[in-house]
Amino acid sequence: MPSKAIPTSAQYHPHGFISGGSPTSSDDDAYFYYHEGRRLPSHGFSPFPADEEENERLRTVHKITHAVLGSHYFGPVDRLLHKPTSGGRRRRVLDVGTGTGHWVRDMAGIFPSTDFIGVDIIRVPAPTEAQGSRSLLTPAPSILLRTAYDSDDELPELPNVTFERADIINGLKHGDSEFDVVHCRNVLSVAIPAYVTAIRDFTRVLRPTGLLLLAETTVPFSLSDGGSHQAESALGEFTEAIQNALRSIGLDPEIRLTLESFIRKGPFVESGVREMVIPLGDWSQDSRLRKVGRLGREALEMTLRSLTPLLRQTGYDDGRLSMLMSRIHTELDAEKPGSGSGTALVSTYLWARKK
Repeated sequence: MPSKAIPTSAQYHPHGFISGGSPTSSDDDAYFYYHEGRRLPSHGFSPFPADEEENERLRTVHKITHAVLGSHYFGPVDRLLHKPTSGGRRRRVLDVGTGTGHWVRDMAGIFPSTDFIGVDIIRVPAPTEAQGSRSLLTPAPSILLRTAYDSDDELPELPNVTFERADIINGLKHGDSEFDVVHCRNVLSVAIPAYVTAIRDFTRVLRPTGLLLLAETTVPFSLSDGGSHQAESALGEFTEAIQNALRSIGLDPEIRLTLESFIRKGPFVESGVREMVIPLGDWSQDSRLRKVGRLGREALEMTLRSLTPLLRQTGYDDGRLSMLMSRIHTELDAEKPGSGSGTALVSTYLWARKK
């Protein structure tokens, strides 16, 4: 699909725009199209759909990430956000590629004295769950995997949350040194070809001593040790097809491997890095992570469905696609519970403090 101009980046809450007017359904049609029953962005580079099933996948990944990471962030964020400012200025946090807005809302619940702004090309769904959710690894009164995300009732937006609708590929519209923290998770590898320029732009809008928080995952998945599935396997074939498709449009599905070296060359005085493995199945030897892994397997199933339109565009017909998916499920089912290794999301989390 050819690129199409999108509406101006007006600020809005999910219940209505604050300024710039409210986009109509015809505005949405200007930068989305439908393929294989999925709504896809016609502007930009993301291979993932922008519909409710994809939102559910993002919600699931958000939950299992929080469970494994043990927090909604990596780095000295709390120390910075709790530190008083001169003149009583409220601190500001920008989430680039906010998606469903879950990270923004959870963080806003944890830090009510900080203003959180999320920006994305898609309309952020209205909140339907309480902020500051319980970790999946913390037992709930009835079932372990029940969390605050289970509510379907629409809730009012937090007063310190704002969303902006804009195409971040064209650069951030914010001024220099506006934010104390800039956060971007799993966006660069699937949506922004010029990621070096993007990271420089993130740094530009950071205040001195502000924190840059980046997290990227090998797309679409890998082995738990960070390696690749065998090329002749169905999982290996799927990975190669998706990664080749991403590289053909200038994206880097393994950008996480170069983030640290790039940051070390930037205008930062200190940094930290952590690798995180999210099981996509119950192969973990940790009984708690096996529960997370079962939910991770659900996320994997949604990933397979979300990337099916991209596979079709690379030449997979119905028969070939059906055979590939059948082989993939056979291989996933063969991963032994408690074996200690298997298919996973392997991510690199990095924080860096600006000079």
